[in-house]
Amino acid sequence: MPKFVFIDSFTSPLDAHVARGLLESEGIPALLHSEHHVWSNWPLSQALGGVRLQVPEEYARTARDLLARQRSGEFERALEEQQELATEHCPRCGATDLRYRRNPWLVLLLVATLGLSGIIFPPGIRGRQCSACGQTIAEQP
Repeated sequence: MPKFVFIDSFTSPLDAHVARGLLESEGIPALLHSEHHVWSNWPLSQALGGVRLQVPEEYARTARDLLARQRSGEFERALEEQQELATEHCPRCGATDLRYRRNPWLVLLLVATLGLSGIIFPPGIRGRQCSACGQTIAEQP
């Protein structure tokens, strides 16, 4: 059996599955560890190191390079070019770095309930905000 080595860790099991799927689509076998800890008790899972992605030792360099290309946005740009997708721009300055905005009251509620009951839920998205100029863009219904 090949020796598996650590490649990366993720706070979200969904992100870990996307990375594993990318590696497997390129013929690189991959394993996820501690995924179930994250699903069952997220705060404790962070102390354990999150979801860990491992590949056989001989694939380590290729896997790290592939994940670095994904993080740099190379595959997303190629998809946009291939599918001719329109990139969302800021109406004020034209920048493309738009970040999601969350309701601050829901974030406060998340923090309060996390400490009291251990319940975790994602706060709702209120729209997007341009990182360059601060313009707020409301979500379309």
